Amino acid sequence: MESSHWPLILIEGVLVFGGALVFGWWQLRSVKRDREKARVQREREQAGSAEEQARSETS
Repeated sequence: MESSHWPLILIEGVLVFGGALVFGWWQLRSVKRDREKARVQREREQAGSAEEQARSETS
């Protein structure tokens, strides 16, 4: 392998591994956002069921 190819190989390696790192970060961010949405939805459902139970006890 000639030494004239090393800069191109290095740039390609940085782009490939950098792209993989960015994709992994993006996916972890997406998972965190989805978990937060699910947590908020569970809290709403629990609050709604608690409110419904309180209404049925006072009736």
